Amino acid sequence: MNTHVTAAQPLAPADDPNSVAVTAVTHWTPSLFSFQLERPPHFRFRSGEFAMLGLIQPDGRPLLRAYSMASPSWDDQLEFYSIIIPDGPLTSRLCHIAAGDHLYLRAKTTGTLVLDTITPGKRLFLLSTGTGFAPFASIIRDPQTYELFDQVIVTHTCRNHADLGFSQHIVDAATSHP
Repeated sequence: MNTHVTAAQPLAPADDPNSVAVTAVTHWTPSLFSFQLERPPHFRFRSGEFAMLGLIQPDGRPLLRAYSMASPSWDDQLEFYSIIIPDGPLTSRLCHIAAGDHLYLRAKTTGTLVLDTITPGKRLFLLSTGTGFAPFASIIRDPQTYELFDQVIVTHTCRNHADLGFSQHIVDAATSHP
């Protein structure tokens, strides 16, 4: 399913100040994919936050949705995890992006699921379903997490075993490179 469909209009103009380049796309299942973007030099966030991300609509206006960063705050790339909604105004087009395309990314980030709002302790339990794993992917790849907690326990549940591909990849990488 890793096909690229050329849109009738650009996803986002490359010269727009909110435009960022897609660097990689991975389709985990027919309905789930992750993608990486170039991180603009001015873009700052705390692991667990989200940003408004999207593309241009046929009428020329941006169509934006909140997407949690799956990458840790220190990474040079921004990673996101998405479900494909077949007739969805955003994901039905977003699922066709390829490296070199440009998307809109607003620089303002927000969110309360960040380490400085979680009381440090012995164990941190992170329970997620579906694409709700994305902010946890950011948190478990942040070294500060392991300074604040003795144990980090992550649970990710999905309808189908194949839907665990992204989270298994992230957990395997986090545990092999602590």
